[in-house]
Amino acid sequence: MDFGEIFERVRDKLTNLSQEDVFPLMNKFPTDDVYGLCKVVGIYLAAAILMVIVIFALGWIPFVGILFKIVAFAVIIYAVIGTFAALLYYLKYN
Repeated sequence: MDFGEIFERVRDKLTNLSQEDVFPLMNKFPTDDVYGLCKVVGIYLAAAILMVIVIFALGWIPFVGILFKIVAFAVIIYAVIGTFAALLYYLKYN
């Protein structure tokens, strides 16, 4: 397997991504009704709150704090985008 073949596979995989592939909570808890939407938004909100707590609890440690800040920043951004995606998905189909 050479680099060109691997690149083609990755490119095909990335071009065929759907919203449910990036945010799998929408498959587990369908956001067709308000109850499912509340569950998904609650899970994303809990993840963001947990990461803020991790930043405040472990942010003072020199190396570990920087590492957790980077991870927490990525998780918080993912949670915010996931929340807006769930809301837009709900508004689109209802």
